[in-house]
Amino acid sequence: MKRLVASDRIQKPWPSAAVLAAVGAICCLVVIACREDSDPATAWDGTVRDSAGIEIVENFGRPLWPEGPGWEFTQDLRIGAVDGPPEYEFGHITGFQVLSDGRIVIVDAMAYKVRFFSPEGVHERSVGRQGQGPGELGTGSHLLLRGPGDTLLVDDGGARRIHVLAPDGTWLETFSRLPKDGYEGGYWSGSSRTGRLTSLHSPLRQSDGTLTDTLDIVLERDVHGGIVDTIARLPSRYTFYRGDAGTFRRYYNAAWWHMPWGEGHVIARSDRYRFLWYGPDGQLRRIMGLAREPTPITEQDRAVFMERWEEYLQERSVPVDRWSEIKSAISFADSYPPYCTFRPGPAGTLLVERVRPARALDSEKRSRLDVNQQYVPPGSSEWDVFDSEGHYLGGVVIPETEWTPGSPRPTRFFRDPAADTWYMYSIWSDELGVEYIVRWRIDGRMPA
Repeated sequence: MKRLVASDRIQKPWPSAAVLAAVGAICCLVVIACREDSDPATAWDGTVRDSAGIEIVENFGRPLWPEGPGWEFTQDLRIGAVDGPPEYEFGHITGFQVLSDGRIVIVDAMAYKVRFFSPEGVHERSVGRQGQGPGELGTGSHLLLRGPGDTLLVDDGGARRIHVLAPDGTWLETFSRLPKDGYEGGYWSGSSRTGRLTSLHSPLRQSDGTLTDTLDIVLERDVHGGIVDTIARLPSRYTFYRGDAGTFRRYYNAAWWHMPWGEGHVIARSDRYRFLWYGPDGQLRRIMGLAREPTPITEQDRAVFMERWEEYLQERSVPVDRWSEIKSAISFADSYPPYCTFRPGPAGTLLVERVRPARALDSEKRSRLDVNQQYVPPGSSEWDVFDSEGHYLGGVVIPETEWTPGSPRPTRFFRDPAADTWYMYSIWSDELGVEYIVRWRIDGRMPA
């Protein structure tokens, strides 16, 4: 068994334009954070070295991309409707995937349906209903993962189970999402190039307040829920910060995160800009880093949080005479984490979302700050882009990707081999709060 203990070293289409709108809206995006003296041939100022068989890639800030346009996103398909056939009306999209043949699969948690659409956005089939039995979905969010051979896994978190569907929507089986005694359900990841499925689980807190373990576990899984291997044991996010006596909340604590990428997976700790890539054999192969000055948490940021805390306490009818006591038990780090989140991008890239300070949020987004989220700060639409070997390419602005805790916006990338074109799929909401799946064509430089 391979095991790693991480350390600090490391039909005909519905005719309404609201359903399938070839919008043609073009977002012209530029590379950001490039130096004035960037040159395509000599711009990158990083280093690559070997350390006991592990490749260390250090990026010092200057990107490989020259100045000028980066990626251009053109919206060319929208699936959804305000008033149309029910299969095109979405209550709440909690998961979606793009299959290898270009079909789009969408989970509507409010309708308890998994809906299948053609590459052109035409509804083909819907499966599922509310309930606890075979072919049924429980309450709560339902993430959607893609496994080997386009097998689909619906993460029915509220019911603590995972449903397995064939690519045509046939309901195959259901299994428990819990790994074993002593650990909570955690979160699952999938959709890597090799179809690798992984899950991260944290130790349970016992009745006396102690944890069943001090380490989280990352497991490799098959499509039946079986544990293939224990990939890593990581310090639990619950052990990173204990704080002073009486500390109630701290912004922002560190945590370990993982995600499939390429033929392996990435593990990263959120308080440092460094990513550990493990190959398909589960061995650490590359460490990628980027030098970046931390963004300070200012008095203005603290004031935004405290104002949100007062709204939160008022919403829950907490007596005003207790507010000062509760707020005094809230603390802050000196700076924000170096990034918000990361995910696989097109052409084998790794996308890393930049942090958006609380002081930069408008009033609507401030009202949605989740005061119970202590690990992930608000994110921006600005992303750092790395190629498959860890070289820093530059920064891009990606539409519809701003992330406020409590409202994540997943994206999926798909390459049409016939047209040699990359597409991005994302969730978009109109001014009425109606949700759609939108496809964007990506034009611009792509790594080989």
